[in-house]
Amino acid sequence: MDRLMVYRAILEKRIIPLFFNPHPQTAIEVTRACLRAGATVIEFTHRGKNALEVFAALRREFEGAEAVIGAGTILDASTAALYLTRGADFIVSPVFDPSIATLCHRHGVAYIPGAATPTEIVHALSAGVEIIKLFPADSLGGPAYVRSLRGPMPWLKLLPTGGIPLEERAIRAWFEAGVVAIGMGGQLLRPEWMTAQAFDQIEQAVAQVLTWIHSPQA
Repeated sequence: MDRLMVYRAILEKRIIPLFFNPHPQTAIEVTRACLRAGATVIEFTHRGKNALEVFAALRREFEGAEAVIGAGTILDASTAALYLTRGADFIVSPVFDPSIATLCHRHGVAYIPGAATPTEIVHALSAGVEIIKLFPADSLGGPAYVRSLRGPMPWLKLLPTGGIPLEERAIRAWFEAGVVAIGMGGQLLRPEWMTAQAFDQIEQAVAQVLTWIHSPQA
């Protein structure tokens, strides 16, 4: 998918649910639950030995569907290339790696790197990055830190990820501070729900977060 279309989808939905599960069918059902809830941008993280195979199964299952599926926790260009060959719509990393940026730009794929300091953010922006993953969000001072960053750089498109709780007030606070979207992992797509095959519960939680985000107060 064209990177501008990916950015447009992120800015429209304003949330990226992210997860890893080693079982292809479970990963498919989790993704399907997110889609039913209305979250069409989903990140599958590279955190297990068979992550690449599970990701490939996801892409096959949702080929042609209204699903924007990216690969996360990508730490080097060679791993990014493996996911691109399997149809990743975007690449997410907890750090900024210039070689990943070059690879993604060459293929016209959106790259969302992690950064924590103003210097790291500016380095990523200078490489053509458009959305910055603010990580780890829960350890950086919360929404107040976003306000501090956007004071001198109001154009920043920040996507905090890491430790955001499943609470309306906490989620609203990030958007009030000026972020463009949030990433939510285990607080939203809880491992125990996956283990219990509680996909309806996952769907309800994702739908609730979308309601909080898109209500007039957010």
